[in-house]
Amino acid sequence: MTTSFALALHTTTTKLELAIAKVDRNSQIYIIHKQQSWELGRELSVQLHDCLNMFVGDILWSDFTFLAIATGIGSFTGTRIGVVVARTLSEQLKIPLYGIDCKTIISRSQQSLPPLSLSESLLAIAHDRWQAEIYPTWQSVLPQYEA
Repeated sequence: MTTSFALALHTTTTKLELAIAKVDRNSQIYIIHKQQSWELGRELSVQLHDCLNMFVGDILWSDFTFLAIATGIGSFTGTRIGVVVARTLSEQLKIPLYGIDCKTIISRSQQSLPPLSLSESLLAIAHDRWQAEIYPTWQSVLPQYEA
């Protein structure tokens, strides 16, 4: 059996956060494979692809089962860039993309002790939806800019 993975991208702040988890449809459990963040400030648009490529490393893109993206509220440019990258990957890989708003991500993060990172919280929410076989439409992944 091939190992399946899930990828979370959080780009709504000056910090790029990525997380990858090993996932299994037959198990409620997922295991964080790795998590990393970079303080990129206004360099997100320039460095996102390099960071993502380095972070994914030797995992095959075809081994990803679903993706998750933070949809905002947050930095207009960072959110927009993250959503475009995530939607492009999702479409090309033909896998679900879960768009999660930042208020939900922060709330989930604070429910854990110690608190989860934003990307880990994002991944946890998306994993729950994936396990429940909730498959989003492209409209649910539109960036949010206002409360």
